[in-house]
Amino acid sequence: MYGLYFGVSVEKIFNLKNTVIFVCFSVAWKIFLASALCLHPDEAYYWLWSTNLQLSYYDHAPMVAYFIKLTTLFSNSELAVRFSTIIATVILTFLLWKLVKSLFKSEVTASAAIIILHSMPILFSVSIITTPDTPSFLFLSVATFFVWKLIKSENQNYWYLIGLFFGLSMLSKYTACLFLMSLFFYMLLDKKIYWFKSYQLYLGIIISVICFLPVIYWNWQHDWASFSYQIGHGLSNKGIRFNYIFEYLGTQAGVFNVILFFPVLYIGIKYLFSKNTEKVFIAAFSVPVILFYVITALKRLPGGNWPIPAYFTFAIIAAIYFADGIRFKKKLLIISIILNIVLSVLVGLHAKFSIFPVELISEDAAIADTTNWFYSYKELTEKLLKENYSFVMTPSHQLSSTIAYYSKNKIKTAVLPHKTKKSQYDFWPLPEELKNSNGAFVFEYKDDNSYFDTKHIFNDVFDINVFAYLRHHLIIKQFVIKKVGTVKSDFKFKHL
Repeated sequence: MYGLYFGVSVEKIFNLKNTVIFVCFSVAWKIFLASALCLHPDEAYYWLWSTNLQLSYYDHAPMVAYFIKLTTLFSNSELAVRFSTIIATVILTFLLWKLVKSLFKSEVTASAAIIILHSMPILFSVSIITTPDTPSFLFLSVATFFVWKLIKSENQNYWYLIGLFFGLSMLSKYTACLFLMSLFFYMLLDKKIYWFKSYQLYLGIIISVICFLPVIYWNWQHDWASFSYQIGHGLSNKGIRFNYIFEYLGTQAGVFNVILFFPVLYIGIKYLFSKNTEKVFIAAFSVPVILFYVITALKRLPGGNWPIPAYFTFAIIAAIYFADGIRFKKKLLIISIILNIVLSVLVGLHAKFSIFPVELISEDAAIADTTNWFYSYKELTEKLLKENYSFVMTPSHQLSSTIAYYSKNKIKTAVLPHKTKKSQYDFWPLPEELKNSNGAFVFEYKDDNSYFDTKHIFNDVFDINVFAYLRHHLIIKQFVIKKVGTVKSDFKFKHL
């Protein structure tokens, strides 16, 4: 039991005291980043949803908007918009501790699982970005916790709670339906098919459907637009692409732990066919989801965040295999955790303070820096506010949303629908300001010059300016600002 690392036993590293200290550090780090960084454009978009609450939305189910609404009742600061992610992190930590202690009666394993989960780069730093994954991950983890309570007690009344939290997860993100796949795999592999004889299971399903009814009703009202979009979004028609599989798995290694991911995936697959109920359970609620996206990668490259809910129990597999393994495995575990934390902190510090001189590599590298997402939009909006524009139209729902957020909706925003993919803007009425006052047409200047021609949209074009934003001592973004008149009455907006 005592594998020494630098003269310290694993039990002295992975325990309740150190877990509390590490979680407090992780939460404090998240609070710092959530306060220090401007909103990602997607967050601004979801914040805009929260100011227009509906039963559902075109891009996703509505729960993220409800979470943001609750945390911004008294403030619309960046921290307030993101505060639900911090609350969710604390709840997930408590749940994981309770679950692992119930599964394996081991403080070392519980502590290691929590530290592994928290040290994941996508959770340590990137998870401050509030997206539909925030409520989806939370509710799926709660549902998974109650599945274990059902397994342990055989109290079929737990189906009601499982149904409730699964329904709430579906009200958060459609891919939560993969929970049913995991549940079926578990029932099949651990010989729990007799659960289908339980009437409580079907009542749980009814509870889930009731939770999901707002989304169904909204889609019925809008010709099933959201369902159609998500099916097309998840599976494109570009033929078979085997290279996407390797790219997806490589991304997941970076998301979870570049050292541990592939060994843990291999062990997880072995656990699926174990005779140990606990091992089958933690594998069934993680491995099938990760492998599902391997299959979909043949058609479309999955987003790095898509399998995130699987890592709730995947972290437990890592903890069992490495924390309770031989001395080498324990050393590898600690090294990998330290590596994850260091890299995550460096990325967070770079996002705020630009500590890496990426411009020395190349101008393209500086412009391609992914942390650039947190820059320029606030400053652009400040310029627009100074010039007293009553409305702004852009070709992008993300750009329009950031302008709406940083102007606190003082500037009414719209999206040009003809050349961009649909968004929730296509389902909202146009602001009256477009019809009776002057405003601006704003777009990011890249390679597309077609947006310079707007004579068919606006009655007048008065002036054209360029707003350039510098980072890394280079211009990373340029926005063209066209002062325009009212929208022409014969211009056809293809709002649904």
